[in-house]
Amino acid sequence: MSTLNHKTLCVVNPASANGRTRKAWVKVEQAMAKRGLKLEAHYTSGPGDATAVTRQALQTGYTRIISVGGDGTLNEVANGFFRTNQHPVNPEAGLSLIPMGTGGDFSRMFSLRSDLNTVYRLLTDPQPYRCDLVLATYTDWNDGPEKRFFINEADVGLGSETVYRVNRNSKALGGFASFLLGFLVTVITYRNLELVIKVDDEVKYEGKTGIIMVGNGSYFGGGVKIAPDAKIDDGLLEIILAKDIKKIDLLANIVNMYRGTHLKHPLVERMIGRKVQILSPGDILFEMDGETPGHGSSVTFEIMPDAITLLL
Repeated sequence: MSTLNHKTLCVVNPASANGRTRKAWVKVEQAMAKRGLKLEAHYTSGPGDATAVTRQALQTGYTRIISVGGDGTLNEVANGFFRTNQHPVNPEAGLSLIPMGTGGDFSRMFSLRSDLNTVYRLLTDPQPYRCDLVLATYTDWNDGPEKRFFINEADVGLGSETVYRVNRNSKALGGFASFLLGFLVTVITYRNLELVIKVDDEVKYEGKTGIIMVGNGSYFGGGVKIAPDAKIDDGLLEIILAKDIKKIDLLANIVNMYRGTHLKHPLVERMIGRKVQILSPGDILFEMDGETPGHGSSVTFEIMPDAITLLL
């Protein structure tokens, strides 16, 4: 299933990686042209453009879309595979990604890089994977109801506050350093939230919460292996709950979180399910796939099994 067998569009976010993606992509195009591959690309112009362009491309005969950027770009492209009623535009189409953004957390599941040899293999000899998606229901920034897919992870608490901080500042330090610095700064002012956590419509936890992560993938925050047991095709959500954990404990367990060994901590609980609802007495911020699309007193995540084909 090579690029030659697909009508392919590369959706490139030139602003990702603090603007470095534009120059990096030009080098990729030039190198692939020397190997006999001419790539068709669309440069996104702002938030939401990748979704609209992907949806239009699939409606007009393209059968493979390549997301070029970070996890936020991948999220937008994945959403473009579906109509506004969450029905697929073309169930036979495939999604690829060339990770060039700040975090690149979903690509870590496949040890996928953006060097020229890897890109050439991705274009000419990709491997198919079936992949679940997760449908989020929440309140957007215009205070209206919204539904949107994510492909990797979402969270409420310290993680979402960190992402919000990182996205408002320069990412010139790169993914690992930008998120680690953002985390350390956020820890200083963060206060654990009072939350109710429902899994498959049953209350599983009620109380102070440091972070609640809902994952399809394993990584978030620029390389933190938050859900080491996650699988993208098992039809289940990984739910990692850090309860009323103290700041000193968080700082002491940074290395464990990157290694994926934090689940041994007595205040960390792993659950699995098909639906998660997070409720708060006040307004809460959440993030998914490295972006903060909304807020509200309630957010719901529901697994959509076998929703999309990856070509990686």
